[in-house]
Amino acid sequence: MRGALLGSILSVVVLEGCAVLRGSLQAPEAPTADCATAAVVGLRWGAPARGATPAAYRVFRDGEPLATTGGREFADTSVVAGAAYRYWVSSVDVAGNSHASVELRVSTPPAARNGDAPYCPSPLVTGMTWDWAHAYRAADGSDLWPVTWGEDGSVYAFFGDGGGFGGDNHRGRTSFGIARITGRPPLGASDVANVYGGLNARFPSRLSGKARALIAIGVDFYAIASIYGPGDARAGEAAPIAGSPDHVEMLFSPHGTQDWRASDWKFCGTESQTLSTDALFCPSGFVNAGPGNRGTPDDHVYLFGTSPAADARAQDGADVARTYLARVDRRRLLSRSAYEYFAGVDAKSRPRWTADLDKLQPVFVDRNRAQPGCAGQCKMSSSLEEAVYDAGLRRYIGVAQGDLAAQTSFYGAPHPWGPWTTLSYHNIDPATGEGGWGALGAGAGESLGVHPVNAWTSRDGRTLWMVYSSDGRAGANARFPAPGTPLDGFHLVRVDLQVGPTPLTSR
Repeated sequence: MRGALLGSILSVVVLEGCAVLRGSLQAPEAPTADCATAAVVGLRWGAPARGATPAAYRVFRDGEPLATTGGREFADTSVVAGAAYRYWVSSVDVAGNSHASVELRVSTPPAARNGDAPYCPSPLVTGMTWDWAHAYRAADGSDLWPVTWGEDGSVYAFFGDGGGFGGDNHRGRTSFGIARITGRPPLGASDVANVYGGLNARFPSRLSGKARALIAIGVDFYAIASIYGPGDARAGEAAPIAGSPDHVEMLFSPHGTQDWRASDWKFCGTESQTLSTDALFCPSGFVNAGPGNRGTPDDHVYLFGTSPAADARAQDGADVARTYLARVDRRRLLSRSAYEYFAGVDAKSRPRWTADLDKLQPVFVDRNRAQPGCAGQCKMSSSLEEAVYDAGLRRYIGVAQGDLAAQTSFYGAPHPWGPWTTLSYHNIDPATGEGGWGALGAGAGESLGVHPVNAWTSRDGRTLWMVYSSDGRAGANARFPAPGTPLDGFHLVRVDLQVGPTPLTSR
């Protein structure tokens, strides 16, 4: 009796560490396709209906392993247009035993002329509606406008090569300026002011160069920037110097935005004496959260960026746009040795971090191929530039940008490393140069940034605001500003997110 009881228990419950496995390992439910396009096949499957709980799942395509994950979904972004694939998923236990599901056959359609979204549509955010009719325009001649939410509740924005609010290309012109916005839209003259450089600024700017991104950490401010310094070409020119040098560093201003100083090292840049662009991570933007960056899931600051060296190791084409992720303790942004880089996920879908740049893995991939057009070859792929944490939706909202302002799209994820889904995809018609985000068209020129203003996100997370600028003019069918208007200025537009019935999960 005693032996029979013990045998019964052992046949039902087996302890493996902290996991409880019931019965023998079984195959997962057959995978299904959330989407199948020329750019991505999104797979989803169910756990085994009975038996042991798998330690992980292994995804196969045409007999070759693609990934091992602890989740029950996977986006295959390595597909090509007009191809047929066979997928199956194996459950795997801690001993390495596996059991395969039924096979799924998927065919991808031809590539769309205007490009294909690189990820499946979000099951949570089903659409984005832009209020172009009530958009706001100011600060003619000043560009870029990355923003952050200050500890004091104000919005702080960088502007370059102009006079900021109230100025223009001549009045108050500065190379590196910071503005403060104290009100909420609709904005009036009393809500905006230049605090560092620009017309009637409280503090004169002492820098020449540009900031790509801003973040407030408590009362301190940081910027991903390219600043002219000793040894740079043009550094001896009279200030303000237009443009920026070809290197990227971290800037720091303690207790406000009036005392900027650069780190003593560079992330990347061909003009750097010690570093080569080909070997490094080049940051493009931060992940911003609440005021002073409160409300983050941990004590790290996250940065998106590119890596030519990691791209070269991938060996799958120059057209592919990949985005990489770094993190650093919020108290150590000026310490080069403190940075860690995303190196993929483990079998339980937990991120792996490394100090070894040779182990970089992308968090976002867009494989849309370049096409004839745009007065030459038209690049159709985009990189993820920056993101904000939308507390109401418990999601990160990321902005991806191509070479042109009209090539701006939006993505969502539960973590800065993904998995990403598409909220709203925009690309131009390469043959005509028309369309894209806001119907700005190819004539809108190079993107100088589309930046979410997290301070004005609604409590439920369904209304956001975006600032944007460019170096061209609004196209013939542009929604805002009027066709032909220069986009070298501060443009603000509201967007409402349509949210589906998918239940929210914690980050």
